[in-house]
Amino acid sequence: MKIRFLVLLIILLLLTMLFGYTFYIRFQMDYNSEGTYFDENTLVVYNQQALFVYGIMTFILLTLTVLTTWKLKSIIKKSI
Repeated sequence: MKIRFLVLLIILLLLTMLFGYTFYIRFQMDYNSEGTYFDENTLVVYNQQALFVYGIMTFILLTLTVLTTWKLKSIIKKSI
């Protein structure tokens, strides 16, 4: 049981960092009045609406990470 929660915690941590980093990078972009950002190096257009989705996903994953950590901590305390 501990190993399952530990693997889940590692996966959640990685996903939280990935989505959090993407949210941070997208937050720093200079969007125009139409809500788009054009990257001249890669020729990609980024939409500002995706910022909201990345923020929600980061919050959900962070909440799940904290709850999993809390559950794993209680499992470890019971086994000691």
